[in-house]
Parts: sequence; C-alpha cells; structure tokens
Amino acid sequence: MKKSLFIMISMTAFSGISFSQNSNFERFAFLFGEWTGTGSGFGNTRSKIQSEFKVIMNGKYIQIKNYTESEPNKSKPKGDKHTDWGILSFDKKRKKVIYRQFHSEGYVNQYVLNDSLSTDTKLIFETETIENFVEGG
Repeated sequence: MKKSLFIMISMTAFSGISFSQNSNFERFAFLFGEWTGTGSGFGNTRSKIQSEFKVIMNGKYIQIKNYTESEPNKSKPKGDKHTDWGILSFDKKRKKVIYRQFHSEGYVNQYVLNDSLSTDTKLIFETETIENFVEGG
C-alpha cells in the first residue's frame, strides 16, 4: 500500500514569479513565499509551523524548508523541534514531479506527484522510497 502526502494550503499568495506556459512548476506558484500556521497530531499535540517555498537554480527546482515546534507532552516534556528541507524537481524521463524531503532526524523521503488525484488546490504526493526510517514505518 502506498502512503500519500497531502499538501493543502487554505490561502494563496502571489509571488510575482512567472513561468513559461510549458513550465512543469507553474501549478505550484500559489505556494511560493513564507507561511506560518499551526498543526496538531501525534496524540493531539499542538505545533507551530513555518514553511518557505521558493524557486531556485534558474527555475529548475523548487526549494522547500519546514520548521515545526511542538508543545510539551507526556512523552516529550520539553516539546519537540523538527526541520526538513526538500526539493521539487521534474523527471523528464518519467514526466513526473518528484519531491525529495530531507529530515533533521536523518531520514529521507522521496515522493512522486499523483497528477490524476491532484487538483488546482490540492497536491497529492505518493511515497516511493524512505531511507533510514524505522523498519515497516
């Protein structure tokens, strides 16, 4: 069974960046900029989230940086801090957008964008590989 990563943004931002009409990243323009928000999960722990999406290397890639700081809970009385960086690229051979995500804990996820399930406001990436994660995770 494939696991999916859902990226949903409830507001949009205009970055002023323009792409040629045949760009593989034009559909991601609504994400560009800096974002802040809150989240919950892992036992209803609340967290503060900061994210940044920007075009790099002459439009060849999109760089993603995320930082999350979770409130203290029973298992982590001091809370938790998490950083991950990612790169979106376009695999010309497969004609697919690939997302490689590098975590401060040492694991690496690789996702592929599922075009048939994604929409203008919802991007669905499916896990292809996970490096250095717990067995069966």
